[in-house]
Amino acid sequence: MNYFSLNKLVTTLGVRRFLEFRTMKTKTIINAEGKDVIKKKTYENRITLISPDNSLSITDLKNAQNISLRRDLKLVKIQDIDSKTRRPVYKLMTNSEYHAEELSKRKEKQMARQNASIKGEKLLTLSSRIGEHDLMTGIKKMMKLVEKQYEVKVVIAGEDAEAAIKSEKIYQTIENQVRNMSKIVQKRVKGNSLRFQLLPVRGSSSEGTGSTDSNQNDNNKGPL
Repeated sequence: MNYFSLNKLVTTLGVRRFLEFRTMKTKTIINAEGKDVIKKKTYENRITLISPDNSLSITDLKNAQNISLRRDLKLVKIQDIDSKTRRPVYKLMTNSEYHAEELSKRKEKQMARQNASIKGEKLLTLSSRIGEHDLMTGIKKMMKLVEKQYEVKVVIAGEDAEAAIKSEKIYQTIENQVRNMSKIVQKRVKGNSLRFQLLPVRGSSSEGTGSTDSNQNDNNKGPL
């Protein structure tokens, strides 16, 4: 090997070592003892992103926010930390999807609160021919059950041609008596019977609530 080849080799090795040194500097740090420690690459704000077509991608929160702005979509967190990936999960939603999701969440919370306070269900059947004394006894029973946090399902069974008129009068009497301590829902006529439900309400500040809710639910034809 001549002088010029040797000089060229030395120069090449020097440049390579220099480049390796520069690369190493970007990947290592020096601790208190003066030793090189490999610097771990960090992924700040890494998330799992669900697109409107339900496809998954891994990105950072800032990029996801930019995508939502460009595409006029809502960026919604649907899970704080995924148990497998250890990343939060976000979803891009249209405005209609977002509002539907919020409405669904509100309904779930409302049902959860209601179910947590109700101990169970009780069924009470009355005849459209019931006398005033027996009716008042039945109403007192309803009020005691509601006070104990039971949902009371009431059926007023029709037994003659004037059943509809009589059942409505009985309903009005019940409504006037229980309106201060319960909410009447799902009032409807099914066959020859008039049906509705009494739900407990907290406190006595809900006066008049039963009447309003029952009128709003007159056309609700769900089963008892």
